[in-house]
Amino acid sequence: LADDTPAVLALLDGLREKGGGVVDLVVDNAGFELCTDLLLAEHLVASGAAKTVRFRVKHHPTFVSDALEKDVDGHIASLAAGAFPAAARVAEAWRERRASGAFVCFAEPYWAMPYALWRMPSALRDELASTSDLIVVKGDANYRRALGDRPWPLDAPFAEVCSYAPAPLLCLRTLKAELGCGMAPEKTAAAAADDATWLTDGKWGVVHLAPKCAAE
Repeated sequence: LADDTPAVLALLDGLREKGGGVVDLVVDNAGFELCTDLLLAEHLVASGAAKTVRFRVKHHPTFVSDALEKDVDGHIASLAAGAFPAAARVAEAWRERRASGAFVCFAEPYWAMPYALWRMPSALRDELASTSDLIVVKGDANYRRALGDRPWPLDAPFAEVCSYAPAPLLCLRTLKAELGCGMAPEKTAAAAADDATWLTDGKWGVVHLAPKCAAE
């Protein structure tokens, strides 16, 4: 229902031109989702867009599925030792990324707290503002944090709602809650006409990008 992919690709091309940047990936769930996070991180590094991907993992599992640093390494180890050669080769590549520092994990308590993204601790905000080239936030709960769980007009520009971002902020979200922004009225009207529960049933999605806060 909103697709800023062209702007995302342009940002990544810019990072490649300068030799790669630092991408912060806000991790959500372990299991298959964490494997796809690792695949995304691998693409970013292998394509030259990122020199380093910093996995912003949970410091403890608020929910049973929350991914911790030990889950990152555990998933890599399990795939490397598994019965599927292609998966094992990929896992060995990830293991090398971990050893080289291309994949690093940080587990600040903030990521397990309920606060809006604009209420992150000043030390974390300053770190992101000074060192991050892109923050990738996934999932419905993290998207709601980006919006402060507030009922913004559905067509409110995402870049304005998230104008506080200390670095370019990419939100990848499947709609599972009755709030959102950055969606054109004609698209939300068409979704509502086609699907009575479009805001909550997980069948619709958005790719949103907000630039770094101008004040930073």
